[in-house]
Amino acid sequence: MIALKAWAKINLGLKILNKRDDGFHNIETTLTTTNLADFIRIEETDSGIIIDTQGLNMPAEENLCYQAADLFKKKYGVEKGVRINLIKNIPIGGGLGGGSSDAAAVLKGMRELYALNINDEELMELSKDIGLDVPFFIKGGAAYARGKGDELKFFKLPRMSLIIYYPGYSISTKWAYQAYDEFIVASPQPDPEVFLEKDSGKKKNKKERKGFPLANDFEKVIFKHHPDLVDVKTRLLMAGCFLVSLSGSGSCLYTLNDESMRDKALAYLAGIGAQYFEVSTI
Repeated sequence: MIALKAWAKINLGLKILNKRDDGFHNIETTLTTTNLADFIRIEETDSGIIIDTQGLNMPAEENLCYQAADLFKKKYGVEKGVRINLIKNIPIGGGLGGGSSDAAAVLKGMRELYALNINDEELMELSKDIGLDVPFFIKGGAAYARGKGDELKFFKLPRMSLIIYYPGYSISTKWAYQAYDEFIVASPQPDPEVFLEKDSGKKKNKKERKGFPLANDFEKVIFKHHPDLVDVKTRLLMAGCFLVSLSGSGSCLYTLNDESMRDKALAYLAGIGAQYFEVSTI
């Protein structure tokens, strides 16, 4: 039997650049894993794929763990079956990548279970067929992501202490992108490339570009539909947190704070009966 942890991620800023011809969006964001995790156990069976879940109610075939196992078996000609036990701790629809992380953990676990000589790069390429952010979770850590989110550049990031707030409901990523597109049509935004090339009337070399502010473009639309998140963000900033931001398309907010501000933030969240997680980046 193989036991693994599937780590949650947060987005340190997220910029939506434009909509692509293939229906996806070009984005840029920094991803980092945290020590909030789902727990997965994988064991060999005679045949088939069995998914045992706690904290998740959906048909087995719709579970990304099932899809990952099925893809792995077909790709590498595995005739034996697997039983996958999944215990969910990462909130579903919270922008923390739980489903994608679970799928990545299954791919890595099956590689170990069947003792196959498959490197991470090969698994990352295979995992693109499951979801755009699954490749990131094969390696984990921190990475700058561009394109559809599948162009990754990994780097070292100092450890950070965070608090993740979960409002008790999920937000669909598909809906969030649709809402953002409708927002852009109603309120057209300047082409970001204009600002890259504009500096006191002179063109700026794109190679000189040094990143983007830690802001999440989804907040422009998510906060309109979920004003409760605005209130929580405001209160956490008032408590002294250095940064409060939506992760991905939400619904979770995360805070970046030091020990002097931690108690104030936790006191506020406890006072409103919030569900939250104290985590660190890994």
